[in-house]
Amino acid sequence: MSKLAVVTDFDGTLMQQDVGDLLMKTAEVEKEPAVVEAYRQFDAGQVGSMEVARTSYSFLADRKSLVDDVIRQINPREGAADFLDFCRKHGIPVTILSDGMEYYIREIIRKFDYQVEQIISNPIYYTEDGGYRLDFQNENEACKWCGCCKADVVRKLKQEGYHVLYIGDGTSDYYGSGFADWIFARARLAGYLDEAGEAYFPFETFHDVLKVIEPDLDKFLSGEASGKRMVPNTFCLFEE
Repeated sequence: MSKLAVVTDFDGTLMQQDVGDLLMKTAEVEKEPAVVEAYRQFDAGQVGSMEVARTSYSFLADRKSLVDDVIRQINPREGAADFLDFCRKHGIPVTILSDGMEYYIREIIRKFDYQVEQIISNPIYYTEDGGYRLDFQNENEACKWCGCCKADVVRKLKQEGYHVLYIGDGTSDYYGSGFADWIFARARLAGYLDEAGEAYFPFETFHDVLKVIEPDLDKFLSGEASGKRMVPNTFCLFEE
């Protein structure tokens, strides 16, 4: 049986805005000396997103009302609802895969009543008793670079027999798309793929994605569609 799975990033991809970045600006977390230093080390390649998130999201522990205010400002990328409806109609499971905060992702998905197969993100959220959980979605013992190991999620879908279509825009998506069959990219991810000479489909809206998939759905389902990623993943480490 032919199987196709869609994996989409959330911030700056499924949503028009990067929710995490907007939170950091609104809360002025980005000005905190510890956060400035964490981003300096990240830009220098000394630490990964896990350390940046650990530092920056710690400043949101008692700021649920501010986070809720930001959530109300968020809008989906054009065509997102149509794309998710198309996937549901054709039995294509959709995974929202994010290196961001579980709390705002689930609240926004509920707000727009989007139906997806699963949401995988960093378990950072406010508890019912008023507490705050700061944790990470990374079970890859060979590499603790990213808060959420996107590559591992895609790799497991491939092991389950799925052809994987990946949609993203950022740094963590370069790792996540590394095991996918087809990539739809914009912004930083497109730049990384250009530098690496990797194949991808450019997009700005989810209608752009549908224009590629819909006419050739049978070929995507069978794994025969053109535009496949051909460069092996050599940058993500996993235990044997």
